[in-house]
Amino acid sequence: MKASGPWRALEILGGLIVIILGLVVLADPQFAVATLVFIVATGLVIVGLFRMVLGLFAHYLPERLRILNILGGFAAAILGVVALLSPELTIETLILVLALTLVLVGLIEIGVGFARHPPIWLRAMIVFIGVLTVLLALLVVLDPAIGNGILAAILAGALILLGMRNILHGITGHHPMQQVDAAGKPF
Repeated sequence: MKASGPWRALEILGGLIVIILGLVVLADPQFAVATLVFIVATGLVIVGLFRMVLGLFAHYLPERLRILNILGGFAAAILGVVALLSPELTIETLILVLALTLVLVGLIEIGVGFARHPPIWLRAMIVFIGVLTVLLALLVVLDPAIGNGILAAILAGALILLGMRNILHGITGHHPMQQVDAAGKPF
């Protein structure tokens, strides 16, 4: 049984978007990273201010929730301001977080590749892409001194691989296996 046409189209479209984003980062890593930091930091400041106002003036909320909104909003706003004032520190931290996330995504891909998922060539490709994603991301984690541009390019390469995997998965339609119990009977 193949996945539905709309689902497959969505996987292909998602893969294309991820590849395009990866190519944008490859074309100008500094612009991409700086833009991302600015957008996220500005969003943190806005969300933080909103939460603080909510905590201060939403008297209909329980007191604990109001306090959490004030404290969480304050923390978000402060971190956003720090990110805006110190983009280099933010970029290094962000790249590390993204690299660690890609390690996790790569490990999940490896697990998916080893699952009962035909055909065998697709399983092998998924495992290969997962291993390559993990290795590229670990390179970033283990050697952050290689420069932000190179780090961004490595992470973009991992993103492009994951986009290719989505497109491949969407084109083939991935055939889910029937679940079987310990005795081998379908359920």
